[in-house]
Amino acid sequence: MTAGFRVFVLSWLILAAQIAQPDGGGVERGSLPASWTTGASCPETPAFRTHAYNDDFVILRQSGCTNFEKPFLYLLFGARAALLVDTGAESADVAGAVRGAMTAWSARHTGRSLPLIVVHSHGHRDHTAGDAQFRDAPDTTLVAATPPALQQFFGLHQWPEAAAAYDLGDRVVDIIPIPGHQEASIAIYDRRTGILLTGDTLYPGRLYVRDAAAYARSIERLVGFTDGKVVTHVLGAHIENARTPYVDYPEGTKYQPDEHALELGRAHLLELNDALHRMNGTIVRSALRDFTIWPLERQPF
Repeated sequence: MTAGFRVFVLSWLILAAQIAQPDGGGVERGSLPASWTTGASCPETPAFRTHAYNDDFVILRQSGCTNFEKPFLYLLFGARAALLVDTGAESADVAGAVRGAMTAWSARHTGRSLPLIVVHSHGHRDHTAGDAQFRDAPDTTLVAATPPALQQFFGLHQWPEAAAAYDLGDRVVDIIPIPGHQEASIAIYDRRTGILLTGDTLYPGRLYVRDAAAYARSIERLVGFTDGKVVTHVLGAHIENARTPYVDYPEGTKYQPDEHALELGRAHLLELNDALHRMNGTIVRSALRDFTIWPLERQPF
């Protein structure tokens, strides 16, 4: 593929995701904080920072004082059930933070309570360490971070090639298999807000690739899935980059005073897809402005 043709394809894809008028795209609006910085002074309480994107979409960020990974968790409320994405890294009371967010939601909704469904962006320990806190909790369904469990629960009959829709009650989310970083990686598209959750597959940091062929196909699958859809934000599970372009914080850093914004956009997904294509069959480490493609070994795909 020539450089000129790549530009044409990228331009066409970007146009395909545009809308007719600057009216919000018909999705629910929300807000994100200017900074998520944590770990400036330890110990730090609470162990999770909780931010309401809007009344029915809550973001939790684990304190760097409890674990240097500082993962992000997402809690979505429907009319029938709530969905928690990830249970965090070790050394934190994640169940308490989630219960607090659900209690606050209930207070805003005349005391209503919802059953909780717990899923994972993928199966690594910094996203599943809190599972034990939910395993025997009342009105809670814990879906294991394995392809068979995800296939069975969400009806993903053609893993990993086809997505599936799941209705939380007046809130439909799409589950898109995206193995490559880890075999059970999924993306979740929330139709009500236009937010695409991508776990460790795409975020402002080091995109560790364990299966090059699967990863490249997954990014292409995400590009195809989002074609023509409103994507307000792409939200991953970590921040590792600084606001300074092409700079990241070393692994193990608890306090990142100048960290990158959490949110990326569909353009970053297209940029990642284009970079993988330009590698011409072998993934190599490559720093882009807002993230780094980081194969764990030089891999053909």
